[in-house]
Amino acid sequence: MKAEGIDVISFSAGEPDFPTPMPVREGAKAALDAGKTGYIASDGLPALKEAIAKDYARRGREVSVSNVIVSTGGKQALFNAVFALFEPGDKVIIPAPYWVSYPAQVLLAGADPITPLAGIETDFKLTAAQLRDELKDPAIRGLILCSPSNPTGSVYSAAELKALGDVLKDFPDVTIFFDAIYDRLVFDEEISADFVQVNPELEDRTVTFNGFSKAYAMTGWRLGYSIAPAAVTKAMSKLQSQSTSNATTFAQFGALDALKLPDHVIAGMCDIFKRRRTLICDALNAIEGVSCPVPGGAFYVFPDFSSFCGEGKRFADDLALAAYLLDEAKVALVPGSAFGAPGHLRLSYATSDEIIKEGVDRIAKALA
Repeated sequence: MKAEGIDVISFSAGEPDFPTPMPVREGAKAALDAGKTGYIASDGLPALKEAIAKDYARRGREVSVSNVIVSTGGKQALFNAVFALFEPGDKVIIPAPYWVSYPAQVLLAGADPITPLAGIETDFKLTAAQLRDELKDPAIRGLILCSPSNPTGSVYSAAELKALGDVLKDFPDVTIFFDAIYDRLVFDEEISADFVQVNPELEDRTVTFNGFSKAYAMTGWRLGYSIAPAAVTKAMSKLQSQSTSNATTFAQFGALDALKLPDHVIAGMCDIFKRRRTLICDALNAIEGVSCPVPGGAFYVFPDFSSFCGEGKRFADDLALAAYLLDEAKVALVPGSAFGAPGHLRLSYATSDEIIKEGVDRIAKALA
């Protein structure tokens, strides 16, 4: 529609609307000028792996450099781990709402995603009781957690992660995937709680995923990384070496400068996101029939529109509602069904205050 000149407001973006910080761009440019354009070790630039380990040490978690793999985005790191660890007959718990690639990758590996709903009443977070109930199935081999969450922005506290860890201690055959790609984009603390730091006794069966896309506004650079036990790292490294080899060399030199950025750079982004969060939550909650929880991190809201959609209601489902808002209000957003949570819509507030105000106003008028 935009290509046709139609004025569409999009809340569907999954990336920051800030430019990559200048020191990062300059670092990559300097690497290009220095001829850093050849192959390097397929598991990543040694200096970058060391910098990642030091960054985690600064947070309070000791990480071995040999357990770090730099990949072509966090998505590849997840893909490597899924294919290294799961096979047909395995089942993997993926709490809904979930990022769309989690169940898709599990299915590609021939395993079965199990998607219990963590609803609005628990701030979209899996409870220890839910987890224990799901783990009654002996075929469960994995659990995928994301904090802060895409699509909800919900953040697991250290106490909540500890409660889940206490359950998992009783199930030694289950590997935990902890996706922390948004961990620096939180509003009530400097960084969100880390699963392994809270549950060190589970480190030998936890794979942590992180990267540069979100916190450093580097989505197009395609740089992510994993931290995993030695045997898992070895298997993932073999898979990566025979698929893509190393992530782009000069981009990894830029990432070195990302990890050197002063904390106030990311804090400044968080301040802007926090202001926008308040703006969009207040505007959505002012619409009669809409309930929008206030997220603790990332840059998404996941409001409940179920009063408008479902059997006997104005719209058959959230897909029909999203289509109506695009056609009638010229507002693009993502139906909750895509994330395993019908009745919701995901809106990204990685956009300007003016667009947020205008977009939500259009939604309100279209639903009046």
